Amino acid sequence: MVYEIVVADPAKNITAFVLNPVADPAERAAAAKALLAFPGLGAEQVGFVIPPPPGEPGRRWRIEMMGGEFCGNAARSFGLYVARCQGLKGQVQVDIEISGMKGSVPVRVDVEAGLAEAAMPLPIAREILPYKGVDLPVYVFEGITQVIAPGIKPSEQAFYAIKALMDAGRPLDALGVMFWDSAAGIMTPAVYVYATESLVFESSCGSGSAALGIWAARDMPDGEARLALNQPGGVIEVRVNKRGGEASGVSIGGPVYFLDAPSSSG
Repeated sequence: MVYEIVVADPAKNITAFVLNPVADPAERAAAAKALLAFPGLGAEQVGFVIPPPPGEPGRRWRIEMMGGEFCGNAARSFGLYVARCQGLKGQVQVDIEISGMKGSVPVRVDVEAGLAEAAMPLPIAREILPYKGVDLPVYVFEGITQVIAPGIKPSEQAFYAIKALMDAGRPLDALGVMFWDSAAGIMTPAVYVYATESLVFESSCGSGSAALGIWAARDMPDGEARLALNQPGGVIEVRVNKRGGEASGVSIGGPVYFLDAPSSSG
């Protein structure tokens, strides 16, 4: 099958949006695997676009990620894409829906400047994972669980060792390990999607940025904390609002580029 796609680049976390209707989960998984492996595309993740049904303009645009997971970079990129599809101009807010999350995601976009900032869900749980004598912070979001790994060198071996410990708990849609080098100030994201059995060391990660931002702001005073998180593909800006010593809101933002896509088939 030939897929019509739009390719988004949020801090090099290349995301292929499939415009064809693909409802069957098995077909989505197969399409995602084909697109992730497609030469010249360089996609790190795949989402399937579901526009509002004809005659129902009040319905929100929705995107289903390849394994039903949640993705912050995809959400903010999709918000900018929807704004452009709707012919919106200037600085506006677009509410979209995405897999792995109940309700909608508000995305503030500057259409002409190509900027998009998505309000992220707060963690539904926080845990500690004992790993080689160190306690790693774990943030459980709807649709993805993020492990913060300070001082651990990024590698598949380290990722799968952490994954083995996490797999002993609840079933997961997606697992991220955010390898954090505090001396260099660089976060290296690795994300595993269970439905597609795919591990990608991503160029950037939106929900991982939110998790690391919340963790980094844990000892900061109440108010707004702003962090610029350097990642292999660029910088994601994180805003954390704190009240009563706890994060009361978090958002991620930055530029989003749309790229020409090679002819793709699966």
